[in-house]
Amino acid sequence: MRLNEKAIVRKSILELCNTGLPRKESTDDVIRTIREKSATEKEENLWEYIVALGAQLSRPPFDPYREKIKLTTKIGRKGDQKISLKIPILIYGKFDLSQSSKDALNLALNYLDDSRSTVGLISRDEPCDERKYPHFQILDDINNLADPDGIVLEYAGVKTEEKIEKIRKEFDGPILVEVDEYFSQYTKSLLELGIDGILVNTDDITKSEKYDGKHAISVIHDAKLAINEFYRGKENDGACLVVAGDVNNAGKMIKAVGLGADIIGYDTSLLIARVGHHSENFFDEEITAQKIFNHMIATKSELTGIPAAVGYSDFHNLSPSDFRTSSIKASVQGDIPLEGVDKTYRNIVEEILEEHVNTKNISVNEQEKQKIINLVMEEEN
Repeated sequence: MRLNEKAIVRKSILELCNTGLPRKESTDDVIRTIREKSATEKEENLWEYIVALGAQLSRPPFDPYREKIKLTTKIGRKGDQKISLKIPILIYGKFDLSQSSKDALNLALNYLDDSRSTVGLISRDEPCDERKYPHFQILDDINNLADPDGIVLEYAGVKTEEKIEKIRKEFDGPILVEVDEYFSQYTKSLLELGIDGILVNTDDITKSEKYDGKHAISVIHDAKLAINEFYRGKENDGACLVVAGDVNNAGKMIKAVGLGADIIGYDTSLLIARVGHHSENFFDEEITAQKIFNHMIATKSELTGIPAAVGYSDFHNLSPSDFRTSSIKASVQGDIPLEGVDKTYRNIVEEILEEHVNTKNISVNEQEKQKIINLVMEEEN
């Protein structure tokens, strides 16, 4: 019996002793409910069902200690105004940190820049004068533009598009737009206005009605598809996808990049909490800064190691074809090949439908085929 189940039994015994009355709800039913809930949560954590393929004979692995694995990522669609990150991470948070945490974070980011491991920061604060790293300011009022390297706007319909047009008259740096669940409807318009990328927060979007019951991988897949649709038939000139939310460790980061992310938005509060957990010196800025630095360097090492094992010298060469999944739902939401067959679930449905149409000599046009396929995919989603 698990610890949480033992706790329920102990609780029921104490209630019986205190009240002298039996429980109205069966202890067995409570335990069964917990087990079913745990099984459901595990099933819905589709990250666990995605694995990377090891290097093949045709693509041998790299040694990240002897060979250079490229992580450098540029933000910007204009040549001279691009921002370069040595680790494809933007520390991201909308809330207010304590001043000591801000100072520690600033020190850590400067240390990372000094060691050629530059990451960026997204915050509402005005950029620190002593910073060496790129800072993206979340801008609510375009009249309060400080001196950031980049800007993040939160999408609010036509008003956002008007802001972009005004900002572009006086600001040449990269502009990112944090989008909501309806990004597929307006990403094209934003890119036409010259923004440099979109930011999706999977935690927020998967709580929306549109993505109810879906996983972060579905949001990442759809967001990348929206960008690719804009560039259909032409080469991407630098528009990027920043993914924040449920990407809080190196394994998830790697999978997110393989599914289409260019940059990871690393939660600021999670970062501070991880390095300060159970530390008597949590408010010591120097010690906290060093811990943040060490954590990011360790993350960098993990981010270089996995692509090297897959056989890539460039982090961004990862794609869905480098992964396999045992989950039909993960295959549907992320367009990932299934284990054993090396085809996505969509591929399998398309093949079966095509065979059925040909065998039965049924007259079905392409639009009708896609409608049938989409109906089957929705059932599995």
